[in-house]
Amino acid sequence: MEQSADRIRVVLRWIQILDSKEGPFDDKGEFRFGSKVTTENGGGQVQETRFPEEGHWSISDHPAWNREFVEKVLFDGAVDDHLVVELFGEELDRFSANDQLARYQREFRGPVSDWLGLYGPGDEETQVSDDPESMSDWRVCYVIERA
Repeated sequence: MEQSADRIRVVLRWIQILDSKEGPFDDKGEFRFGSKVTTENGGGQVQETRFPEEGHWSISDHPAWNREFVEKVLFDGAVDDHLVVELFGEELDRFSANDQLARYQREFRGPVSDWLGLYGPGDEETQVSDDPESMSDWRVCYVIERA
């Protein structure tokens, strides 16, 4: 029995920095981010995004100023039963190697209707340390919705 593809969109809502990778006297880090969203369906699709498109975002790890609201479409396409969302980031350094943030990856399999919804810290019935959207040095929040 042939499955019919569903058209979905993955939209990154926000990024929260928990560790700016900077010294105690530098309150903001300079960050660049990227995503790679893939599916095995339709012969395989890959959609990659870099943000910001130019330069970097200055983000603090202070709780009052550590969230960047993004609202960026990372994927828009047809899928049947498979999707992988990957997010990565780096803090830019002038005099040493850039600091890489923990890589985020989540794979979805099965009916697309089971994936629809918001994915962010606290959405699971697990301990915060087990929450895939809450990594050691940053957090992410995105939505999978019908396009």
